[in-house]
Formats: sequence, C-alpha cells, structure tokens
Amino acid sequence: MKATEAHDKPVVLLVQPERDDRDMYAEFLRHEGFTPLPVSTARDAIIVAPDVAIIVTGMLLPGHMDGIEFIGRLKSDGRTRSIPVVVLTACAWDAERERAHAAGCDLFLTKPCLPHMLVAEIRRLLSMRLIPRPRAARARLANTLLRAGNS
Repeated sequence: MKATEAHDKPVVLLVQPERDDRDMYAEFLRHEGFTPLPVSTARDAIIVAPDVAIIVTGMLLPGHMDGIEFIGRLKSDGRTRSIPVVVLTACAWDAERERAHAAGCDLFLTKPCLPHMLVAEIRRLLSMRLIPRPRAARARLANTLLRAGNS
C-alpha cells in the first residue's frame, strides 16, 4: 500500500540524525494522525522512500550520503520523484537553502521549528498533491473544447 498504512494515515519518512529530534517529531506526527517512519541515515531512507507520502530530511546526515545527495537521488528516481521533500535543518545559511532547492526540495525549514508548524506544512504540501497540476488541467480543457468543436 503506497504512502499509507492500513488505517489510511499518511506515512512521513523522518530522516533526522539526532535521536531526540526524531523522537519528538515522530511523536507529534503520530498524535496528529500521521504514521511516522523515523530513520537516521539516507541509506536507510532510500530503501523505504518509494512507500511514503512525504519526506522530511536533515542536511547533515551520518554516513556516506548527506541531505543534498539524498534529495538528488530521490528526484532522479521515477519511483520517488513526485514525493514532496521538506528539509528540516539547523543549517540556516542562504547557500544551504539554495543548494537544497537546487537539489529539488519542496520546502526548507530551519530549526528550531515548532512541531505544529512542521505538521501544518506537511498538510499543505500533501493537499497540493491532490490539486490537478495547471498544465494537466489546461490539457483536459483543450481536449474538451476540441471534442465540443468536432460535434
């Protein structure tokens, strides 16, 4: 089942190196009706990423892959390309924000970030996925007009 558990709760992949951060955000997400999937490394996250609704990642991750490379891999894989990615980090420099957006992140949040603010942004991004993309909507309208003109 993609992006949800048996109870239709959106799965949030939470890639945060600090255990306290993972635990705090995971607990809040669970309380707000999500299914958190907390991991500490990008390597672990890559394995489960195709099966989640949204990804929240840090920039400075342990192991051989940092947040930028992780986002790049997600956005270059057809299975994960359309999954929204939120960067949640203490790296507040403009250069890091630009690198994250260039890699393909959908939203860049800096710590400290109150859990209810993260949840609000997750809900906003997930709701945007349900809205038809303008290009697709224009194509449907054009097809409808063509069919009407041929009648």
